[in-house]
Amino acid sequence: MNSRMHWRQPLRAKLALFAALACAGCGPPEGLQKVVVDGVVTLDGAPIPNGEIRFLPIEGTEGPVSGGPIKDGQYRAESRGGVPVGEHRVEIRAFRAPTGRQTGTAAIEGGPAEQYLPQQYNTKSELTASVSSSSAKQDFSLSSK
Repeated sequence: MNSRMHWRQPLRAKLALFAALACAGCGPPEGLQKVVVDGVVTLDGAPIPNGEIRFLPIEGTEGPVSGGPIKDGQYRAESRGGVPVGEHRVEIRAFRAPTGRQTGTAAIEGGPAEQYLPQQYNTKSELTASVSSSSAKQDFSLSSK
């Protein structure tokens, strides 16, 4: 074996080891299980046309705040792998144009959209959800009264 080949073999082994160590953090974090949660959100029996839902971990549940948009009453919380398994406080917001006309986004031409749900469903929410690997569906029936 010539001297060129001799030093290439240790270099290849070091590169392979470096690649394996660099990729060791590529997978999901150990111990943090997440589930994609979806469902229906209604207000007085009618689907909320436009809004957002957030799941905030409570009672020792670890993980980030999760959520997603609500469109025609349907939502799917799937970004960053979904909602951490555990107990969550749920905040729901619904948006419409300041004139009362529904809008497809939280902000429209001429100014921000109005959030019209009572605070008991968002800033002062007492809604909760228990998320487990077998409870990927969470529906919320809200009342304006």
